[in-house]
Amino acid sequence: MHLDMDLKNLKPEAKENILTITVAGILIVVFYILLKNVGWVFNGVLKLVKALAPFIFGFAFAFVLIPLRRTIEIKWLKHVSIKFRTKRKIATLICMLVLILVLFSFFAILIPQLADSLSTFSASFDGYMQKAVQWVESINGTNSQMSNMVNSLIDSASGKLTEWLTGARGGIATLLSFSISFARGILNFLIGVIICIYILLDEEVFKKQFKSLLYAILNKKSATRVIEVLRLTSKTFNSFLFGKFIDSLIIGVITYIAVVIMRMPYAPLIAFVIGITNMIPVFGPFIGAIPCLLILLIIDFWMALEFFVFIVILQQIDGNVIGPRILGDAVGLPTLWVMFAIIVGGSLFGIVGMFVGVPIFSVIYVLANDRIKRNLKEKNIVVED
Repeated sequence: MHLDMDLKNLKPEAKENILTITVAGILIVVFYILLKNVGWVFNGVLKLVKALAPFIFGFAFAFVLIPLRRTIEIKWLKHVSIKFRTKRKIATLICMLVLILVLFSFFAILIPQLADSLSTFSASFDGYMQKAVQWVESINGTNSQMSNMVNSLIDSASGKLTEWLTGARGGIATLLSFSISFARGILNFLIGVIICIYILLDEEVFKKQFKSLLYAILNKKSATRVIEVLRLTSKTFNSFLFGKFIDSLIIGVITYIAVVIMRMPYAPLIAFVIGITNMIPVFGPFIGAIPCLLILLIIDFWMALEFFVFIVILQQIDGNVIGPRILGDAVGLPTLWVMFAIIVGGSLFGIVGMFVGVPIFSVIYVLANDRIKRNLKEKNIVVED
């Protein structure tokens, strides 16, 4: 009884401090438990992701295609005198045709060229290795010890590759496992496309259900705040994904044209690698350049050097001209924090973390910045430069 009276008599600031300390304590305990059982938690999350793979595909496709569907409805079909539901169906059909066209272009045009480049490289690999051995011998002159060491390494690598391919747990088992995973992935992909169609057709229905759930389990202020955060996240990811996709497509095309003009081999493969890795801000072009440089270095040293100079120039053009014009201020992060997001995201989740780390940290940065400004305004504090 006395405790209830004491709590009622507390000042609002004291109540807020008690609530903050309590929440912080709970979070610390939860974080400690997660650290102690990190393996179990990771396996559980992995199983959950596998189970939800079709829905992840569906939401990902819908997330990318919803802006296109809205553009078709609002701009392209604006003056067409038909019912809204009919407009929605037409817009959804066009979106799915665009998705199919992009996938068809990828698998029917790009994949054969990539496969041809990889096949040519594999067939020429022995010749490249012999050239590398000759290069080492020419550097070391009469030093036969270095040459013997290189030949020993090549023989050892060849032996391990053969053992891996023929072993009980080697390449055959791995290929079988990969085939099963690939088939499961295709099935999840097709189910994801169906889920995407449902979301595109009835986006408002699903949004209303989600909002109803939020307002039912949270108070009005908290639910509204969650919705605002989700809108900010959606806007940031949409701007970043679309901008980086266009930017990477341009960089890939420029790389392909430049490699063809410079008469370098494996132009489709090199352009594809550079274009894909360019999705990673700042470090992307250099990450993609490393395997390409290794391939070219085996073939010809001066060719690799020429390609390195080209990549440095291309990165500067992309970073200072192409990227800013396409992306604008889509992410809204200073360069230092972009690098921080890439490094931390990459350390935690690998290549995927390097890619999604920037938009995620951008959302956190905006929310934290708004909170700091609001607190400073309430305290009538002006921070000078």
